[in-house]
Amino acid sequence: MLDKIITGLFVGVLGTLWFFTRRCEIPHPYKIITYDYLGKQVSLDGIRIIFNTHSVAVSFAKHYKELFPQYDFVLESGLPHLKLKFLTV
Repeated sequence: MLDKIITGLFVGVLGTLWFFTRRCEIPHPYKIITYDYLGKQVSLDGIRIIFNTHSVAVSFAKHYKELFPQYDFVLESGLPHLKLKFLTV
């Protein structure tokens, strides 16, 4: 009987943690980086480079590759920098 109660609490706690972890997920920003034919990073005026979803960023990179075939477009995914106050000295 006691083992069933402990197992139920364990499953309940893990289920609750999993639920709130999935609900509070922080979106990762996606950025398109442009390189010229020599491999140098360049900045093109008038194009959007920061996106919130992966599929939109890939779609724009393909579209830009059709518009500007002389450039290479690379997708970069960055994690946000979080400051943890309890780790600072």
